[in-house]
Amino acid sequence: MISKEELYQTIVFVIVVIILDFAERRQPRIKVDRSYDLGLNIAALLVVIVAGELWKPALEMAFDALHMGSLLSVDWIRNLPGAARILMGLIAADFCLYWVHWGMHRKRVLWLTHAFHHSIDQLWWLSGSRTSVTHLLLFAAPQVLLGNYVFQLTALDAGIAFSIGIVVNVWIHTNISVDLGPLQWLLITPNYHRIHHGSRGLAGKNLGFVLTIWDRMFGTFADPRAIGDQFTLSSVSTRKGLFRLIAGV
Repeated sequence: MISKEELYQTIVFVIVVIILDFAERRQPRIKVDRSYDLGLNIAALLVVIVAGELWKPALEMAFDALHMGSLLSVDWIRNLPGAARILMGLIAADFCLYWVHWGMHRKRVLWLTHAFHHSIDQLWWLSGSRTSVTHLLLFAAPQVLLGNYVFQLTALDAGIAFSIGIVVNVWIHTNISVDLGPLQWLLITPNYHRIHHGSRGLAGKNLGFVLTIWDRMFGTFADPRAIGDQFTLSSVSTRKGLFRLIAGV
């Protein structure tokens, strides 16, 4: 039976997809053929949904067995308001996921988990859901660890935090051009992340998901305004070993 938190995440996902899909259709950033690899993209989304829900309880069981609740519990964090813990958790998770993503682009064994995501030939919100099963595990681990054991989010707070994560993933892969003004210095936009998927030898750049500060601090920042408007995808072929790409091994 679906929980209230899962229902909340589903509703948020549907609303965000409707809004961003409309924006893509009205004014796409680059020309894409939405029918191209549509079946694969839908299958990839189902993999994300199913595997994501399976990894969460498995990780919780593993972390409980390691007594992470007592090892990582900090009284002053636990006593903070829920909104503060959600915000701190999102920042901490973004920092951790930056380094996981960094490793995926520099270590072959980790790249195998990430290659499926870079098999995209037509970049739009649905194709951005291509994520291997092992990729999902590596991304879920710090989020579960931080949310459940460091910041001890309630079920509702965790639902809100994971919903924001869902929104971010759809947002940064959306085929639109967005100008946030001064906020672009801090917040990642589709323009920013699109550089990461391009064919200019910049796959190791713009590795963040929410905040640009990690890229700026650790030398992986590429300014989309300086790159120019031309864009060509650099993709990994799916013709060989599609099952291995989805499995991430």
